[in-house]
Amino acid sequence: MKDAEEVVLKTYCEMSDGTWKADDHTYRYKLVITGRLRNAARDTTYTILSNIEDISFEQAWKASGLSSDLNDYFETEDAVFVAIKLE
Repeated sequence: MKDAEEVVLKTYCEMSDGTWKADDHTYRYKLVITGRLRNAARDTTYTILSNIEDISFEQAWKASGLSSDLNDYFETEDAVFVAIKLE
């Protein structure tokens, strides 16, 4: 199995006040969420900038593009995926 490789989806930076910025949006939290999808051989880690303090792995995988329900996706003001890694 190959080593885990992170794919950066969006450029972001930490601001001097401890918030995070991507594009024109500022977020309070940088969340790193790891879990395993059903029947997957490896874990998936999502890095998300968010104004939501706690996001579950289930919420993250649905919002990552795997859900057919648009209500499962985040508004850009609430959260944005910045990286994904298969471990």
